[in-house]
Amino acid sequence: MQQGLAREDWHPPRNPSMEMPFGDAWRLRWSAWSGRAARLIDTDCEHVLSYRAEYQKLSDTELSTRLKCETRAMRFQPAITNAGTPLTADVTHKRQALLALWCVTAQRVLGVSPHGTQIRAALEMHNGHLVQLAPGEGKTLAIGLAAALYAGSGRPCHVITANDYLAQRDAELMARLLAWADVKVVSITSETPPDESASLYAADVVYATGKQLLADFLRDQLLLSGEKDPVRRRIWEMRQPQNAKRPVTRGLWAAIVDEADNVLIDEATTPLIISTSEDNPMLVEAVLAGKQIFENLKVGLDFEVKTEPVPDIRFMPRGEQRIQELSYLLPSFWQFPERAQGMVSLAIMAKYVYIRDRHYLVNEEGKVVIVDEKTGRVMAGRSWSHGIHQAIEAMEGLELSSPPKTMARMTFQVFFMRYHRLSGASGTLQGIEQELWQTYRLLVKPIAPRVPSRLTVTPLRVFVDATQRFDAVIDEVVKAHEAGTPVLVGTRKIADTEALSERLRFLLVPCQVLNAKHHAEESRIVERAGEVGAVTISTNMAGRGTDILLGRGVLERGGLRVLMFEPHEAARIEWQLYGRSGRQGAPGTATGFVCLRDELLAKTFGPLYDVIIRHGHRITAHAFLARGLIWLAQFLIQRSAYRTRQRLAERERRVASQLSFS
Repeated sequence: MQQGLAREDWHPPRNPSMEMPFGDAWRLRWSAWSGRAARLIDTDCEHVLSYRAEYQKLSDTELSTRLKCETRAMRFQPAITNAGTPLTADVTHKRQALLALWCVTAQRVLGVSPHGTQIRAALEMHNGHLVQLAPGEGKTLAIGLAAALYAGSGRPCHVITANDYLAQRDAELMARLLAWADVKVVSITSETPPDESASLYAADVVYATGKQLLADFLRDQLLLSGEKDPVRRRIWEMRQPQNAKRPVTRGLWAAIVDEADNVLIDEATTPLIISTSEDNPMLVEAVLAGKQIFENLKVGLDFEVKTEPVPDIRFMPRGEQRIQELSYLLPSFWQFPERAQGMVSLAIMAKYVYIRDRHYLVNEEGKVVIVDEKTGRVMAGRSWSHGIHQAIEAMEGLELSSPPKTMARMTFQVFFMRYHRLSGASGTLQGIEQELWQTYRLLVKPIAPRVPSRLTVTPLRVFVDATQRFDAVIDEVVKAHEAGTPVLVGTRKIADTEALSERLRFLLVPCQVLNAKHHAEESRIVERAGEVGAVTISTNMAGRGTDILLGRGVLERGGLRVLMFEPHEAARIEWQLYGRSGRQGAPGTATGFVCLRDELLAKTFGPLYDVIIRHGHRITAHAFLARGLIWLAQFLIQRSAYRTRQRLAERERRVASQLSFS
């Protein structure tokens, strides 16, 4: 088994003239290199297509036998790396033949013949690049073909998906295909029993989320006590009793990242923490006492709380005196003024900052479950730290859980840097090419769509009042439903999906709701979202990786209509939602709705926000002003997030350099 494959020398020496392949110092050389690389990929595609025409004559038995032979022939062959080492002529021909065989097999097993765009994407990903594919171009099959090329190496290949649903769906699809070469494909989700993980990780291709892979990696690191060197890990295994618990993963060799911008950029600095519950009755008692003190305070008289742009709690002199008088309710450790105010602040945050059905849910078992605002999905098994989770449980009147103790933590950015081979695909990589190169040394290769897009994006509709925006969205949905056009409404909050669905049902318009509360029905809801007259209201769960198939008669009605209820912090997320329509050359329309009181503007502009509201009617009268404000807000938020990620990457480089012996 391959153990200890984490890369410690990922980043080459820093050189200002090499920071970016698109800079002035590299512009001419980059143009020449990229043109040559494009010609090489064109040649590879032509050879794959010619081989495919030849292999069409093979019987099923002959095809399977040939696949097994060619897959074994690729085992432990030299492969291209992210540093750009080219393939030898012999390996190039073997890769072309193997990919052609997989194309023929896909046509017979899945009933889909990979087209040139998918073949090019698979080759680019196997070359260690990120590819930008237009929505509907068959990204799932392209990633599967790239994984099939990696599967012959004899080393573990991980395909990272955006959520468990996509991991299961894609693994089931590709398992049917890759079984023809005896390549084992599995999916590992949060519901996978721990005692089955080791056998599943032994498969050639593993589909899983980044959270699942990182969690299992950290658990293995804890079990190994930090041993990274392959020899030391082997010695560790030899010293263990035969029935002792062993690591489940096989190392970090190749990773193909689906929705690469979300995984490598949006979630890059999010740490995943492995913790263990420990009894801390004193903290539990302090949280309950803090809630009791909070109930004796009045907002506006004893304290002020602001939720935007960042949570800010300030106690007035009267409030400070009141807390001091009631501090005897707290355990002795928290009776000092600063600590007492900190404990009361937890109760205030649980009441005013963390909102039910937006930041968290209370499930049927009476447990607080965090909701990921970016994806709209529940984050099972995760909790807030520093007593916030317990404060929310106290505010909801639930039994308080034991505070967690951190055992290990790592960000996704650091984790994915450890892979020897890193590649991926997404439909929205525009604007982040520089960061992907600087952080991961990954080049973005845009691939032209096979069929021109027929998606029509209408201008933003801007409103001063949230009620006016709400009514306008309802009117658009009702009109589309009456015309028989399927509608997908994308929101950022669970509460908005509930409010919209309630109004539509009052108007006798049937609709389906997809949010963290109904995640178990996701496949059924998505399956029906493209039928005539269907109305689907969803959080960001429907924004990535969701393929909505159009029913009979929908094309004649203009295709799927997408309505964005509220702007997001990144335009890429909006384009992911719009990309559910107009796929594979089908017609479709998308419209965005904006209210000047939206969270995006309030959080970004601070003191200027009052000026925007005061002149709201003038801004709505000139749509270009509203578009400019949205663009500026998104730019400022993304620039701040970019700087945070760069500081993290620089710190990791510095730590790696300090710990290096070279």
